[in-house]
Amino acid sequence: MIENLKFYFLRLIAALIPFVVFFPENISAKEFTETSFLIAGLKPPLIENQQFWTFIQSNNRTGIEVDIFEENKQVYLEPGKRGIDFLIDWLDRLTSNDSSKVIPVFLNYTGTISVLDSIISQTAISSRIFYMPRGEAWPPLDYLVQSNRRILFFVSGNKENGGRVVHRTDDYIHRISASPGIHFTNRNSLELFLIYDFDKLPTGAATSGNIRNLVPDYVNFLLESWTKYGKRPNFIFVGERFLNFDFILPQLNSFTWVNGTVRGSGKTIERIYWKNPEVSVTSGKFSFPYRGGDELTLTPFVPGYRMTPEQIIVTGEMEVPENYQIIASPLKLNEGLTGSFRFDETIIDEVSPQREFQGENYSFSQDLERGTVLRLPENSNVNLGPPDRYGLRNSSFTVSCFVKFSEILEFGDNAVLGNYESEYRRGLHLILRSGHPYFGLWANDYVSEEKLEPNTWYHLVWRYIIETGEQAIFLNGQNIGSSDGHPPFSGTGDIHLGSALSQGASLRGSIDELHFWNRPLGAEEITRLALNENITVASDNESETGFLKKYGTYIIWGLFLFIGAIIFSIIILVFRKKRKNEPVENIRLPEKNQSNQIKLFGGFKAVDREGNDISGMFTPKVRELFLFVLLSTLKNKTGAAVSETDEQLWSGLPSKKVANNRAVTLNKLRKILNHIDGLEIITNDGFLLTELREPLFCDYAEAYKLCQSPGGMDKKQLETFFHLVKKGRFLKGINWEWLDEMRGFTGNQIIDNLLKLAVFYKNENKISNIEALAKRILEYDDLNEEAIWLQVWVLRQTNNLHQAKFHFESFCSKYRNGMGEKYPMDFEKFNRHFSYLF
Repeated sequence: MIENLKFYFLRLIAALIPFVVFFPENISAKEFTETSFLIAGLKPPLIENQQFWTFIQSNNRTGIEVDIFEENKQVYLEPGKRGIDFLIDWLDRLTSNDSSKVIPVFLNYTGTISVLDSIISQTAISSRIFYMPRGEAWPPLDYLVQSNRRILFFVSGNKENGGRVVHRTDDYIHRISASPGIHFTNRNSLELFLIYDFDKLPTGAATSGNIRNLVPDYVNFLLESWTKYGKRPNFIFVGERFLNFDFILPQLNSFTWVNGTVRGSGKTIERIYWKNPEVSVTSGKFSFPYRGGDELTLTPFVPGYRMTPEQIIVTGEMEVPENYQIIASPLKLNEGLTGSFRFDETIIDEVSPQREFQGENYSFSQDLERGTVLRLPENSNVNLGPPDRYGLRNSSFTVSCFVKFSEILEFGDNAVLGNYESEYRRGLHLILRSGHPYFGLWANDYVSEEKLEPNTWYHLVWRYIIETGEQAIFLNGQNIGSSDGHPPFSGTGDIHLGSALSQGASLRGSIDELHFWNRPLGAEEITRLALNENITVASDNESETGFLKKYGTYIIWGLFLFIGAIIFSIIILVFRKKRKNEPVENIRLPEKNQSNQIKLFGGFKAVDREGNDISGMFTPKVRELFLFVLLSTLKNKTGAAVSETDEQLWSGLPSKKVANNRAVTLNKLRKILNHIDGLEIITNDGFLLTELREPLFCDYAEAYKLCQSPGGMDKKQLETFFHLVKKGRFLKGINWEWLDEMRGFTGNQIIDNLLKLAVFYKNENKISNIEALAKRILEYDDLNEEAIWLQVWVLRQTNNLHQAKFHFESFCSKYRNGMGEKYPMDFEKFNRHFSYLF
């Protein structure tokens, strides 16, 4: 039965995948990133060479490289002082004579980029220059032609920011050199790909002969580079020997290529790893050449995600889509979890609770910030068993923990985790070396430049990726360094916590929340761990259901979506009907000095479990983080996304500083909240959320709950609501841009509900109560006509007609000043109009 079910489900998925995953994108024109240009070097002997300019004119996929310099705010061609106008005139002629010609120009520039930018902007070709802001995608080639933006300037040799017409090469183009020993610092997310010194490529024979006899050497280098970086070579620099390389572009264009995009969480993934040994790390947009007759198999992976489809296979018999779409789905944090230690007064691996562990000189202690932790002073350790138990040998892996060092050795090692072997690749040591986080596999190591301080809690992660040999270290959720090309760990000796290197290193501190995975975690997962997100360990029953675990995401969600489309309306109707009959629970109103309170009306106030006002402990940024998470949780139940929190609270800071600031601020906040019972900040799936429970009382949370009452509030609930909000304005004296939306919502709710309560009080002739309601409404909207009328009505009921008229005239004056026009009603009409509404 199960086997039949598996068979039919797999057939269903196989039938659906081509429509869901492989449906090609509509590409109306050839993309610029799919185009190759031969770049010729414009050196002094060629400046007046008609053959050079004829070659550029007659070959539609060519470009120019030229050296230029600035002197006295003028720009010249090197050497000599021929002005840049000479180059501009030729570009004008080239693009005027051929309206379809697109020409990239690479400027090796010495000088101030703003001067260069200004000069080019004032020339005759300025209207034909294309400039693409950073972060946007390159348009199709046809767009450049149709919009007559066919000249592209790239400038190198200057550290200044780019201008309005020239692009900094470093910001837009991934670069390599065909000449051995020359390397560039690149970002794999850059869309364009450039190959320098192609004419200097070492070949199997001397290049002084006929280059055309060496076509395979040159073409193979291009194909290998294309495959390695997942980008088509867009710019091929051939120097002054351009006439010898006219065969390159026809050869390159003769190959079929496979394009695609990897997307996850609604965006293109920036960094893609590949299990193909000949492929390097690529960006989320990839391109690979396909040699006819071969079978091309591509296997992408992204740490922290599952790929759908897992592989792309291209054969000569199939029709290749214009663009493959690969969907990256986030993994659960417990997938691949091989060890989990929380150190709550005992050493238990929650993945395998039956295991027992032996150690020396360790103890448990209570930490103000983290609660119960494992203390490992000098010469102490815990034997965690063989590395195969945690999937560390000859595999990708991740190790994560919170750690605090009571002493950091200036000239020595603080050991977090390791074994006692001392052969190449066999000696594991995850340590601090002279205060620097260190990833050691014995003569196969990586050390970070960051230096840690004693008596501070840090979140540390060591990650190894076997496909690329990457060793990476993360501190407080931020990557603080990595290097590639490291062979995997192959030791067999037992792993010790708090000891390494033949027992020559000790932790000298405390550790908490130690976890192992037999896979590389993704950057977002590591950020969530640094925010103290809880990991739910899978039960034995979950482990046994292999088929459902593997295919559950596709099958179960597919079934739920299908069934849900049928029953969704029924559920909503039943739910609404039920909610209409559900009474809102009674709200407990605390005494004035009662403990465990958070008050937001009339200003921010926090009271601890002892009844002490601890509002002053909340520094401005800590208070902002707390309120952002609290209000987000009330609004959407899921809390505040970490990415949104970073954007709103630390906008404009570098990502590394944002992560550190967030971690420090969150730690401070959690320390403060330890003084209040029933209030906690937790992390879940990349969100920060506030957990509120008894005995905590929060006036805003209770008021917000009343506003969600099905069918509106009754009189008793309205009176409770008024009691909650009458202390003063919501977060009085606090002004943050992100708070405007919640403040507007709160103000509208207060005005609407207090006006409803005023109707009850008017019918009961409770004059003093109505006056109090009107004052509270006007605190949120000083031109609220209903509240003004309530005040006028109170004055008239108490025979203060003159005061009533004076009050109305004051309102009219304020209305005219604020609105720029006269109020449309006089005193009598005003009273008649609003008396009908109440």
